[in-house]
Amino acid sequence: MKNTGKRLGELVLRTENVERMTDFYCNVIGLELYARFASGNFLKVADDFEGHPQLLAIFDQSWEFSGPKDIDPKHAQTKNGSLHHFAFAMEQHEFDREKKRLKDLGQNLQFTEHKQFGWHSIYLHDPDGNSVEFVCYDKTILDEAANQSVRQQASKTPAKI
Repeated sequence: MKNTGKRLGELVLRTENVERMTDFYCNVIGLELYARFASGNFLKVADDFEGHPQLLAIFDQSWEFSGPKDIDPKHAQTKNGSLHHFAFAMEQHEFDREKKRLKDLGQNLQFTEHKQFGWHSIYLHDPDGNSVEFVCYDKTILDEAANQSVRQQASKTPAKI
């Protein structure tokens, strides 16, 4: 699929402690509180389309599902989701600043390089155990041969629906 101008608008995490998670994402990750509701909070990641910034929403675990009528609410409200991790992408100078800031906060951090993409990554966990990644591009660590290999494999293997 070609790039169609789509960008991530929001990601929703459900938790038993909305305030603890909001505090983590505001004070450790550095997001801004955008809106507050009885059932949860919206945190601004970045400005994006006019009228809709990129958002991380944190909802109380007991929040009643209010999506489309043809989605099974029991499935949508499962406490055991399939989220592996999500990432905040940034410029390298911002990445270096965040790395220092997170270290200064005493966060338990893991670092890795994804040379096939030229990415530096920092991983940490939020209070509910979700893995959060900070990632930046650095052309000096890009392994061109590995990048060509994984990109060629992607073009040969169409996604199955």
